[in-house]
Amino acid sequence: MELVQCIRDVFEEEPLTGAENPLEKKLFKEGNFYPVYRDEHNSWITVDDEGEQHIIATGLTLMEDFWFSFRFRIA
Repeated sequence: MELVQCIRDVFEEEPLTGAENPLEKKLFKEGNFYPVYRDEHNSWITVDDEGEQHIIATGLTLMEDFWFSFRFRIA
């Protein structure tokens, strides 16, 4: 298990484009900390502010994932 900090607000993505939309639900708030764990498929999972699980990175380490490193940092 790791502890990560959100470095920019993360919003739900548009289903057709995959782009984040600030008009959609905010999943992770800038400045907040989230515990993450790696599952057996090397996916890193955490829970958003409403208690829903999300994969926020894939790979053996968190920093291997560009999507993660653009939005979070290891605390």
